[in-house]
Amino acid sequence: MTGSGSDDVGSFSIEGFYSIETRRIALTKTYQLGTGNPLQNLGHQVLIQVEWNELSRAFEGKWYVRTSKFRGSDKFTLKFSNQQQQQYETLPPPYEKV
Repeated sequence: MTGSGSDDVGSFSIEGFYSIETRRIALTKTYQLGTGNPLQNLGHQVLIQVEWNELSRAFEGKWYVRTSKFRGSDKFTLKFSNQQQQQYETLPPPYEKV
């Protein structure tokens, strides 16, 4: 999995993996130094680990950060938009044998 975007910290790229067997995602979010908030953006990485929750229909887990100025973790939720959810629901579940 790859992607990019920006938030209140700065611009970032994302790389990671999705496991069909465990329905887990592991991502590394890397901020581009010199973008966004200079007090928060240290060009650091954020590790994100989430697992599919069938009840909430979202990937849920935690993010982790360790820099020279900040160390912490908190909840993280990755949810489909309504359009993405409709497309996803037409696919067989990842744990179903075809």
